Amino acid sequence: MSLKSDAATSSLPIAAASLAPARQRLAKRVRARAITRVVYFHTDHFEPWRTFDGRRALGPENARDLERFANEMAAHEYGRRLTLFIKPHLNFALRRGADIRHATPDDDLGFIDRTPQEIEAARAALSPIIDRTGIEFQLHVHHENYTSNAVNTVVGTDIGKYLATPRGAAHDAARFALAVRLNLDILQQEVGRSFARWFFIHGHWALNASDDQDCRIVDEIRILQQLGCLGDFTCPAGRPNVDPRHEVPYLALPVAAPKGYDTRAADPVPIAGAGQAVARQRFLVWASAIKHGAASIDHSSEFVRRRGDDLETAAAKLIDQSYLHDGTLYVKTHSHSVHPAYSDGRAPACFPHAYPATRDLLGLTFDAAADGGAEIAFLTTSEVYDQLVNSPVKSTADLKSAFADASVGGRLRRALSWSKGKA
Repeated sequence: MSLKSDAATSSLPIAAASLAPARQRLAKRVRARAITRVVYFHTDHFEPWRTFDGRRALGPENARDLERFANEMAAHEYGRRLTLFIKPHLNFALRRGADIRHATPDDDLGFIDRTPQEIEAARAALSPIIDRTGIEFQLHVHHENYTSNAVNTVVGTDIGKYLATPRGAAHDAARFALAVRLNLDILQQEVGRSFARWFFIHGHWALNASDDQDCRIVDEIRILQQLGCLGDFTCPAGRPNVDPRHEVPYLALPVAAPKGYDTRAADPVPIAGAGQAVARQRFLVWASAIKHGAASIDHSSEFVRRRGDDLETAAAKLIDQSYLHDGTLYVKTHSHSVHPAYSDGRAPACFPHAYPATRDLLGLTFDAAADGGAEIAFLTTSEVYDQLVNSPVKSTADLKSAFADASVGGRLRRALSWSKGKA
């Protein structure tokens, strides 16, 4: 199936007559869940400074792709309010010099200062998105190439050899903190807004050492919090092992342990109705019953392309499994909109939101929701966060029982229940 753009299907499609029965059945699901409002928001792993096929990161090819992305998203109601968790262009090297910054005097690995020309080129490339849409920018960081990890992504290089030493690994947390500060400075210059308050998506999903193939920083959430981050939208993840056990978005205390956000010590509290006083002390971890297989719209994956064969089932998952609070259904999708998989140099890339099966899926879902009596809204992640924290209705979800079930007593209760059922 082609991954290229289809100009003939560039607007939100109206459900065809053949989908009318499915639309009616889906509307019944909306009414059954007492959904009165559907909020759609998208969290994109946005990495625009690509160097495939000899491109320069801040060269004209990437700038042209960003302009076309801006134009296509501006043409869709559901594309104008996306949140792009952008990975800034920040180089690093194993050397010293006036143009390179180190986390500590003892760390040999540092980050190269951006030049004024690079900042201006990035600002110009992003300006069509800023000027033509209501898209929000947040931060996406891949640190597996400049901190130690089990895979040693840069194995065989001088940097890889350095990171494999105790001395190189000892600076991981400080190096990550410096990288985040530099990335925020870069974003502030490029998109023209303050990042005193911001949100995060972890590269390769591995938040807070939840997968040591990419991350061994056990106090990552504490570092993010100290730098102004309010929460993480990594999950539902492409690596199920990093998903928390909870299935509602929640606020957690920072815990210095692998996957510390999924421990009893994190003292999880549902975000809905928590209020600002509680939220200020904690860190949002987005969680939901819906998982990666239903939330991803990356059509480089075959399972996403197959959705066109059964749109009703895909829409039913969005309606049945997305997070519901006080009548509002929060439908969250994610993708990698400017991944090189969507470009082959011969034809324009088909961005995920322009992919026909995805447009049909969103169209069917929104149409069915409207038929079921629900209002449709398109929000950014910061708006979703504020809406949930300040909700006048407090969530009654019991997150403590999830840890009780994992205890010895919980396992015994499940075993007894199973044996009774067999009898």
